[in-house]
Amino acid sequence: MKKTVLFSALFLLTAVLAGCGKTDDALDEYKSAMTEFTDHIEELVTSIDNIDLESETRTQEMLGYLDEMDAAFTEMSELTVPEQFANIDELADDASANLSQAVALYHEAFDHEDDYDPQLIDAALEYYNRAFKRLDYIGTILQGELPEDESITIIHADEDGSEDETPEEGGGDAAGEDTENNKGTEETDQESGDAVG
Repeated sequence: MKKTVLFSALFLLTAVLAGCGKTDDALDEYKSAMTEFTDHIEELVTSIDNIDLESETRTQEMLGYLDEMDAAFTEMSELTVPEQFANIDELADDASANLSQAVALYHEAFDHEDDYDPQLIDAALEYYNRAFKRLDYIGTILQGELPEDESITIIHADEDGSEDETPEEGGGDAAGEDTENNKGTEETDQESGDAVG
């Protein structure tokens, strides 16, 4: 079990505290809650990184920290999102759902070490990466910017309600698509491959 493989997708969401433009009480409260959340997640990631790989309890420790992380993501997804960033609500739900799936797969892989399946770890890591990617998107949107990712298609809504797609819509299955900003974005997890399909 290599921690560098299991937890290579760390995130930086400290930018949530800056560049948000005009603030109000709801936004300040949300930013404060998100700061507590990110601090807690960083502590959990550090704890996982510091697990002694020679310890007989290393697997139980890792799964315990992951369970705590899953609970924190669930609480984050239930936060009241400020009206001007209402689109973040779906991203937060997606982040929580992906993290929960990752944790479930890690449990499935490590709860029965005698029947260890490395494909479960690959799939778990994919969901883990998806969760943290969505947190990164949330931080970007809170700064008033659009996420920059080649796998994202920006959909601009015209005044008449029609939509122009820029650039051309990418392929992928429906499970990898999200609506992500005030005008709407569509993101395809092309990197997911067969691990989670």
